[in-house]
Amino acid sequence: MTRFKNIFFALTRSERISFVAAGLLVAGSAAALVVFRIHASTRILPAPGGEYREGAVGQPAYVNPVLAASEVDKALVRLTFSSLTDLADKIESGRNGRTWNVRLKENLVWSNNVKLTSDDVIFTVQTIQNPESQSPFFSNWQGVVVNRVSELEMQFNLATPYAFFNENLEDLYVLPKHLFAETPPANWRLSEYNLKPIGSGPYQFDAYEKKPNGFITSYRVVRNPRYFRAAALIDDIVFRFFPSTDELLRAFNAASVDGLATFDPAIVEKINRPYRLIPFDLPSYYAVFLNQSQHLALKEPGVRQALDAAIPKGAIVREVFGGNALVAEGPLSPFFFPPNPQDAPFSAPSSSLSAPPSAAELLENAGWTLTASGTREKIVKNATIPLEFDLTVPRISFLEATARMLQEAWQNIGVRVTVVTLPPEEIANRVIKNREYQALLFGNVVGPGPDLYSFWHSSERFYPGLNLALYHNQDVDDLIETTRTELDLESRAQGLRELQTTIVNDYPALFLYSPEYLHVVSKELKGVTPGPIEEPSDRFRDAATWHLRTARMFK
Repeated sequence: MTRFKNIFFALTRSERISFVAAGLLVAGSAAALVVFRIHASTRILPAPGGEYREGAVGQPAYVNPVLAASEVDKALVRLTFSSLTDLADKIESGRNGRTWNVRLKENLVWSNNVKLTSDDVIFTVQTIQNPESQSPFFSNWQGVVVNRVSELEMQFNLATPYAFFNENLEDLYVLPKHLFAETPPANWRLSEYNLKPIGSGPYQFDAYEKKPNGFITSYRVVRNPRYFRAAALIDDIVFRFFPSTDELLRAFNAASVDGLATFDPAIVEKINRPYRLIPFDLPSYYAVFLNQSQHLALKEPGVRQALDAAIPKGAIVREVFGGNALVAEGPLSPFFFPPNPQDAPFSAPSSSLSAPPSAAELLENAGWTLTASGTREKIVKNATIPLEFDLTVPRISFLEATARMLQEAWQNIGVRVTVVTLPPEEIANRVIKNREYQALLFGNVVGPGPDLYSFWHSSERFYPGLNLALYHNQDVDDLIETTRTELDLESRAQGLRELQTTIVNDYPALFLYSPEYLHVVSKELKGVTPGPIEEPSDRFRDAATWHLRTARMFK
């Protein structure tokens, strides 16, 4: 070492500088080579750990696959239970479409380590079918008989073929029989297992916190060590609940929660911290449903057509949603079909190559004359009928913004509209239940298969049916029934085209848009990918692969 020093200090000043620079260059090159070799032989992979906090407005009540109806409950079901499709090792359909054989995977267990068998599946289906359970999935399982074949096998027998039955299996989240078998379904809503579930999903219940008044402020699920697939990456997921959207938004901006979900882009515009926006496409649409029994003018096809022609649908999508929506051309959305126009039954029919008549012309041709007040009227059976009606709207900001644009557009053609805004729960519990509206701005989620029975079949015109336009067309009824049982894909697609065209041409509702569902998450959360989902809660279907941490691993 002394000899090296003597040599070093024997050099001139410029030689010493060059020597040191050369040494640093060699050391830097060696370090860079090491880093390059490490990067070349390793890759960054998701790593376990961390906590994710989802904010939501509402309260958990029934974290139970048979009873879950609210978005909060369904989201927690997605995390703590598994669907039959996920649990199945094999699903086979008979050629006649009436028989489905299902075999479960080996060694499935509940989170309390009790074995999961075909008895649990059968019990879940039969409980849904029991009217005393008041399950929201009751109508999906009518006419289905399920029989036990073995501990792992069962057979589903349908009274008639049902083209979308595979989607029923996919949406069937299985309940543990050993916890509920001794309790009458009518009493299930009192069970403590509704908030402390035993499930088979990637996460299991851990704890919840509530205020003295009973308001649940947080609900925690943790990684389920007995999950039949790869263990979830995030250690635990916590739902934090808020009484209002404003409070939820403040919590997100304060980084008290890591994510929130909404249809309303106005909420996203109020976020003032870094975030990632994950858009999801849903098989849903919003429309103005016209109750012809409540207003004489709405019985006239020309009036309904004129109202539709006056709607600036593209402008609504741009101004209300910032482009995060599609214009709806009917009840069947592009969610179900390929983009090829020749195969797209959601494309609106065109009756002529010439320009269609304007909304004002349609009203003039139908005998509705413009008065000095700016509102049209018509004499019907010696009575003067003004062209005015009420538009009932849930008190949700993007729907209220839509209603204002509709009101202005219709006022411009001489139609006076009074917008009536009500709390969403009142809309659901009273207005829809009693069909107390002249026109209703509302949305429908069709479901995983394009089955329009609940929404457009005439038998569903009254509560609890969801035919909100009280629409009755025998041709449509026949087409709905045919497409439900048609197993040939090409024939079914043709029936859906005809079904869409017939409904659209009757104008029982004025179809507006299909908005994207927006999941806003912190920059730290990875593994959430956009795409089509069946309903909002399905954004959690792949939550086991979400991650907050990464690690470099050798290839």
